[in-house]
Amino acid sequence: MADWTLVTRQLSGKTRRFVQSTVLREDTGPLLAKRQGDCNRCGACCKILFRCPFLGTDDDGQYTCRIYKMRFSQCRLFPLRAADLRELEEDCSYSFEAEPLRPASLADPEPALD
Repeated sequence: MADWTLVTRQLSGKTRRFVQSTVLREDTGPLLAKRQGDCNRCGACCKILFRCPFLGTDDDGQYTCRIYKMRFSQCRLFPLRAADLRELEEDCSYSFEAEPLRPASLADPEPALD
């Protein structure tokens, strides 16, 4: 039985990453600067919603991308946000530095009533 909460999260994330990397082409430098770790070739990101047709295995049994040098921008950028890691069904070696909590005095002000 499918976990529809996970499927919905994965579909939303996949769509957001595609639009962000292909359509909007926004500057991802600040987001990537928060990412820590290196890819351990677990293949988890290549199995979000479906198994990528370009995902293969090498002689040592590790996952590999058959089009690595020409891979899609959303593949190059994954994970772009800490929330992306919640879409995986396996552990990923990437992590993100914790966001500092904003004091209440710096929080968004309440809108003024007319």
